[in-house]
Amino acid sequence: MSPLQFDSGSQVLNVDRLDLRKGFMQASRPRRANRCRELGRHHQGNQTFLTSLEFLGGCKTIGRSAYLVENKQGAVLLDYGAAFNGHPTFPALTKPSNLVVALSHAHLDHSGGLPLLFAGGSVPVYMTAITRDLTRVLLEDMQRVSEYYLPFEEQEIERLLRRIKVVEYKEPVELDSGFRLTFYDAGHIPGSAAILVEADDTSILYTGDINTINTQLLRGAEIPARDADAVILESTYALTRHDPRGEVERSFIETTTEVLDDDGIVLVPAFSVARAQEIACILNHYNLSVPLYLDGLAREASRVFLRHPPFFRDYQLLRNALNKTKWVQSRSQREKVLKEPCVIIAPAGMLKGGIAAMYLSHLMHDPKNAIMLVGYQVEGTPGRDLLEKGTFDDGLGPEKVKARVRFFDFSSHAGQDQLLELGASFTKASHLHTVHGEPKACEYLAATLREQHGIDAVAAETGMRVEL
Repeated sequence: MSPLQFDSGSQVLNVDRLDLRKGFMQASRPRRANRCRELGRHHQGNQTFLTSLEFLGGCKTIGRSAYLVENKQGAVLLDYGAAFNGHPTFPALTKPSNLVVALSHAHLDHSGGLPLLFAGGSVPVYMTAITRDLTRVLLEDMQRVSEYYLPFEEQEIERLLRRIKVVEYKEPVELDSGFRLTFYDAGHIPGSAAILVEADDTSILYTGDINTINTQLLRGAEIPARDADAVILESTYALTRHDPRGEVERSFIETTTEVLDDDGIVLVPAFSVARAQEIACILNHYNLSVPLYLDGLAREASRVFLRHPPFFRDYQLLRNALNKTKWVQSRSQREKVLKEPCVIIAPAGMLKGGIAAMYLSHLMHDPKNAIMLVGYQVEGTPGRDLLEKGTFDDGLGPEKVKARVRFFDFSSHAGQDQLLELGASFTKASHLHTVHGEPKACEYLAATLREQHGIDAVAAETGMRVEL
């Protein structure tokens, strides 16, 4: 059994399960003299630093999001995610005393490492109510279907779930350590939050993954704390301008109608949480009368959604859309679905596993059918290969896909224009760090904010530590 890898930025730490079962990592954080000076814990000369911000992961990459805010009284860990580039990796962390976790949302690149904090230990974890339920769904699925060794089991997930403390938007939470946490709607997925951390007369705003526009499913983000002292700003689409949402929706509906009129089948590989339900809402909003099927983990996510009406822009639209959708439950039902013109919504959104890959293997050879990609396709994924090369590997080697392949930008992240507008509004921030994006995206956003708007912006590096 190969050891698990923790990415510390300057080095990769190998840790086996026995080490984790004895207690979470106690190795020292790596020293990075070239990127941040070792200032002592909170002092340099006669100057006192009350609060520090350390970037443990999620820097110049998408995955392993983790940011540690610390002072003498305690620490707040903003997210603790995983990355899945061949094998799971997690941010390196020396578990500080009096630690609490604040989770921005349920996606695994932000939540996937949380069970590790419960291998021989326990910490309180703050999140919204729907994030709690979605986190259970995604972590249990991760543990169940992972092709690689994971350093936690169901018991760690259960310990985590027992220590969750549910928060409401815009209601400050006072911690014993003196920190104050306030969650604001980030508009990314249901329950997602931008998190304001306050302590020692210092405020740090973490945007998490953020979307500032309304969609059929969600309201756009509510942006708090324009006067924050420090900002951690996502950069996913810093190099991309999104087309107007209404235009994308109408184009999607037109293409879907054309395929169905030609007696074809439309397959929509979609992320289980939010994107699958958004597509169902769009089809319902435009009154497209068509057999619509939902499969895979999107079914369980939809059940969670229906239990939490306050988190949706138009809950009735969501309810109507899901009521009109037939939920596929068996192999025999899947075989019947493939015999008639219809729309099938199924994960995985990037075709990396999931039931969508099975559907694609049956639909790819008929030019009447269409594969409608509706989310970002990471380089190296089957979805990216399909989009750029027109091929799909169903286990027997790459084959040319004869079905139509289309991409529709239904992003749940702010685009370039929205990110620049948002970043430029933080005129009082003494530190703004761009994270959660490819290197060029993080660097472009920081440079543009610095050069065109006078914002003190830097693309964060893993291991960087800032004293406030």
